Amino acid sequence: MRRWVKFAALFLAAAGIATPIAYADNPTPSLPQFVPHDSDWQPNTVVYPYNLWQNRVTPEQLTAMRESCQWFNAQYGTLMSQVFGFQRFLGDRHDVWTAPGVQSAANTVEANLDQSAAFLDPRAHTLFIVNYPDQSEYSPVYNGDSVFHLWYQLTQISDNMKHQLPSGQLNAHIATANVYGTTIRDSGVCAGA
Repeated sequence: MRRWVKFAALFLAAAGIATPIAYADNPTPSLPQFVPHDSDWQPNTVVYPYNLWQNRVTPEQLTAMRESCQWFNAQYGTLMSQVFGFQRFLGDRHDVWTAPGVQSAANTVEANLDQSAAFLDPRAHTLFIVNYPDQSEYSPVYNGDSVFHLWYQLTQISDNMKHQLPSGQLNAHIATANVYGTTIRDSGVCAGA
């Protein structure tokens, strides 16, 4: 039993540290404009079917994935902490968007989401291919499709916040963004970008 109490205390302490608190006296910080840089990063071409598709990968797709990975490594964790923090903050205020501090925190989180989505947009579309004539969609770059889906979820979270949806309704896109972010992180595709 003591183990569970210690574990719960550690978990709650870690959650408090990792999640920025969004309220009027402690506003959520704006993310800096992300600037990609050159690196020797290369995609994973060992995993099936990407080992078969490596000859389909263009230089533009390599650059798009490298730059997406650099953004992911630098800002994804902070952005999602802000999103989760805002969702909790809104829920704690019973989803009342006129409660003190809610709209100002939302404005900053929305701006951070929009800035991140704008950075990822051209890269995500470069990575995601519509195959003709069957209209199948894929990315020849390992987890390039996850970058595309993450970009889309970020746009939807921002849109839902602009429509002042309740925290529970925000959750569908937040949870889905978290799935794609976890997939990217756990795959190790962005290591060394």
